[in-house]
Amino acid sequence: MAKGIIKRYDFRKGFGFIVDDKSGKDLFFHKTEWQGDGPIRQGIAVKFTEKDSDKGPQAEAVIPVDGSTKKPSSNNKPAAKLDSLENRVASLENALGTWKVLSFLALAGVIALAVEKFVL
Repeated sequence: MAKGIIKRYDFRKGFGFIVDDKSGKDLFFHKTEWQGDGPIRQGIAVKFTEKDSDKGPQAEAVIPVDGSTKKPSSNNKPAAKLDSLENRVASLENALGTWKVLSFLALAGVIALAVEKFVL
């Protein structure tokens, strides 16, 4: 297996690029090839299998080198489920959308009160 580092990863699109340690070339990879338990992040050292595709070099069976493919040992305490970066960003985007709607409604209320005060 070849080794490299995740150069870029776009979680919204679900793909990224790995730079090979030996050759220095970029390889495309899709999130379906990720075999780790943790989130996919830029700068993670990985092992992978290289293949050629119609669009260029591609990485398959991408495994983090730090061993995060191992399941946590079972103990008496349940493991806390960490939200992935993707889930946290989606949550923030939803909160921002709600904030925009509430801000608009508050502004509309202030304008309505001002109009009512000056018209009467």
